[in-house]
Amino acid sequence: MKTKIISLLMATSLVSCSSTTLDSSQEQVSVQEQVRDNAASSTIESTLQLESIEIAPPASQLPAQWWEQAVFYEVFVRAYSDSSGDGHGDLQGLIAKLDYLEELGVTGLWLMPVTESEFNSNGYDVKDLRQIEQDYGSLEDFQQLIDEAHQRGMGVIIDWVVNHTSSANPIFQDALRNRDSQYRDWFIWSDRDLGWGRPWDPAAKVWHRTNGGYYYGLFFDFLPDWNYRNPEVIAYMKDSAKYWLNMGVDGFRVDAASHLIENGDGAQENQPENHAVYQEFRELIDHYPNAFIVAEAPFTDDDYLGDGSDEFHSVFCFKCSQMLMSGVKNGSKRGVHGFLKRADSAVAGANYATLLSNHDPFAGERAVTAMRGNHDKAKLAASLMLTGPGIPFVYYGEEIGMTAIDRSLVPWEDAVSRIPMQWDDSDNAGFTTAKPWRNINPDYRQVNVAQQVDDPQSMLSHYRQMIALRNQHLALATGEFELLETSGEHKAKTVAFVRHNAEQRLLVVANLDEQPLEVQLSLAGSAIASSQPEFARDVRTGERLGIDAAELQLNAALPAFGLKVYSLE
Repeated sequence: MKTKIISLLMATSLVSCSSTTLDSSQEQVSVQEQVRDNAASSTIESTLQLESIEIAPPASQLPAQWWEQAVFYEVFVRAYSDSSGDGHGDLQGLIAKLDYLEELGVTGLWLMPVTESEFNSNGYDVKDLRQIEQDYGSLEDFQQLIDEAHQRGMGVIIDWVVNHTSSANPIFQDALRNRDSQYRDWFIWSDRDLGWGRPWDPAAKVWHRTNGGYYYGLFFDFLPDWNYRNPEVIAYMKDSAKYWLNMGVDGFRVDAASHLIENGDGAQENQPENHAVYQEFRELIDHYPNAFIVAEAPFTDDDYLGDGSDEFHSVFCFKCSQMLMSGVKNGSKRGVHGFLKRADSAVAGANYATLLSNHDPFAGERAVTAMRGNHDKAKLAASLMLTGPGIPFVYYGEEIGMTAIDRSLVPWEDAVSRIPMQWDDSDNAGFTTAKPWRNINPDYRQVNVAQQVDDPQSMLSHYRQMIALRNQHLALATGEFELLETSGEHKAKTVAFVRHNAEQRLLVVANLDEQPLEVQLSLAGSAIASSQPEFARDVRTGERLGIDAAELQLNAALPAFGLKVYSLE
């Protein structure tokens, strides 16, 4: 078993790195104190492994391009399940829940950062690129997680923190102490404050003062940016990727992918040089046939799909999420149509990643919170995501309708959706036997896995059913998409589309209204009209609807906020 990790986990967005910012008088003191406090205990030698790492793809149990038909589940390990009784979630706790995730039907896991950090930003301030976060366990635990996930048909991707590191990282400390350090040019320095702001906050400070000059840290003073104009940094990151991939990790999720390289004040995101770096990285990834990379680039998402084969396999489509959630919440057919069209618009060879929410506030509130407690609307949003185009990502707890905790109970705004998982109604929600590292939502006695697992009408049962449908019917995951127009007096509140491949034609119809409605539509003129289907069969209940042979018309009754999937036969 390898005993050291060189990881390169993802570049962190502002909201992913939430903490209290320091004023200018504090910045120098905080970083200098970290140097003194950590210099004795951390060394460059314990962090760097500069020799070239060979490309050695392990045998994979996953199907080719497994991500295209996957349903992913985002896990914040610290918040998921505590096996050791110290109040912090850990890898063994997650391993113990793999059977639950298998029953849920997910086939991909996205782990928020699992490497050693100062934990000023929920793990995105990586301190040691080779060590598993000590609160989570060991490298052996991590390898066990990968192996057991693979045995259950789940791929595992991890966060890739490449834009910056922690100011406590010994590499940065060496560069900070010594202007002649061989690692000085691994970071970005100036002899003065150049007065830049952030692209989204021009008044913010990004040049941080120390006794040895000013260093650039886009998000916070404790997160110095790597210098991607230095080829040594790129080589180090590529070798780090090989290390993880050689272990059996199935890919990376890159946060804030658009911030690698800066060309001046206001030119700090989506610069042309970023794409050259990712194209080089994609060349490496392609040596690992089953490796998947997905980017978070909130304001420039589709730019990072390249030509469909030379940058990322997928990017998160936050515009899709906004349109879907708003459309369902407000009963807007236009909003839902916008989601479906956008989710289907990725360049050939690539896919959008869809979601209802995640750990970042800008991605949206947790679904039930966003729907102001209306579980039927939250279920409908999930159903549309799981039957529509794109690769769906489910945020942990979403499947049981977890809500955002009251802001007064957590240290900062981002944390309202980064709270412990609610497993049962026992003390601490079954998350831990100790005092939890963060407050648990007081609603856990009413909202938990144990309370829902045997309830066929629960949110958990709904997610299981819809994920099972997607897993059982490949056309829902990778089939062609075609939007249909509904007719009749309820056309403004009904949505219909077809997913089809060579073997199967599926019709999805949805009701955006709080009252039961009848959907009326015609298949005439659609891509599947030539097959002249004679009836539509509900894939869950077996109910059959006749289709008018001459007009190819059909009517379907839908419950309030209901969605049905029909096989056209």
